[in-house]
Amino acid sequence: MNWPNIARSAAPILLGTVVAVGPTPSAQAAEAITLSLGGYIHQYFFVASQDEAAGEDINPSGMFSDTRLTFEGRTVLDNGIVVRAYARIFADTNSQPNADEVYIEIASSLGRVRAGEKAGVNTSMIGDPVPQAFLTVYDEVVGDALVSRTGLTLNDAFTFRRFTGNVLGVSYQAPEVFGIKLGVSYHPGIATGEGPIDTTTIAHNAVDVTAGYEGYYPGGSFRLAAGYFHSASSALGNDGAEAWNISAGLTYGGWELAGAYMNADLDGRPRETAWTVGALYGLGPLQVSADFRTLKRRPFVGATTHERVDRATLQTAYKLGPGISVGLAGFYADQDDGAGTSSDGGGVLGGIKVGF
Repeated sequence: MNWPNIARSAAPILLGTVVAVGPTPSAQAAEAITLSLGGYIHQYFFVASQDEAAGEDINPSGMFSDTRLTFEGRTVLDNGIVVRAYARIFADTNSQPNADEVYIEIASSLGRVRAGEKAGVNTSMIGDPVPQAFLTVYDEVVGDALVSRTGLTLNDAFTFRRFTGNVLGVSYQAPEVFGIKLGVSYHPGIATGEGPIDTTTIAHNAVDVTAGYEGYYPGGSFRLAAGYFHSASSALGNDGAEAWNISAGLTYGGWELAGAYMNADLDGRPRETAWTVGALYGLGPLQVSADFRTLKRRPFVGATTHERVDRATLQTAYKLGPGISVGLAGFYADQDDGAGTSSDGGGVLGGIKVGF
């Protein structure tokens, strides 16, 4: 038996047990469990023009819909430990209903432990890599409005959610000390599934370690986060990954400026590099933002050309009321495939978002 690997896999579980127990194992609920229901409905319509390949006839207009429901149960024990159960599910009629995030969180003076289907601490600490007036990291609809001409994707291209999504795992985040945040996540497998994992066929043991700092100065704030990710590939050499990233941002008055960079080594593929930068200005209910993001890699080791995707987006949003906003985004993207063929496209996207 491979006892070192067993011990390494068990460590996050033991750590979670220690934090969950806390200083008073016999603690009882000091208040009744409170239940809450929430969610959001996002509807988008776009018109786009893009280069077409031979035989294609792409409809220039289309729609996207994203509807999710959230359920939360929360209680506080008499020793101050907070226990929270959270579930967010897809509720679109256009997609098969499925769980988006389902986890239990235990928070105490020793830190916060989460177990279940949840993006790792890297994604939680970085959030949106750049400020966006209307869209968010979960609204990767601009890229979907254009037909992909490469094997690259800008969806979750700057956090480690790209590698694990919301697969089962456990994470621990230490208490913030003088603005410093530390966290670690562990996923037995990087694909959906439960039970024993055959490491000869499935990538496994994904670890995400992230540190961040947030500070303040007169009129604004600044933040910095950096992380490292590693997952072991199978004996067949599939889907192992190693990556590191860094994110930084600052605010001053109504302005926010931020950027992020990620360097990823995917098993059996050339290394990928991605970076983005963006700025936002808000004045009352109105927000305006602009951002640019790019991702590139060689199509194969030793190639003289790069696959590359560049995208620029200009957004504006207006808050009509609590939880209700309308927005408009203009976008342009240029794609270069491994053969050196370039194609471009752009368009306008509008929509309305209702959160409750």
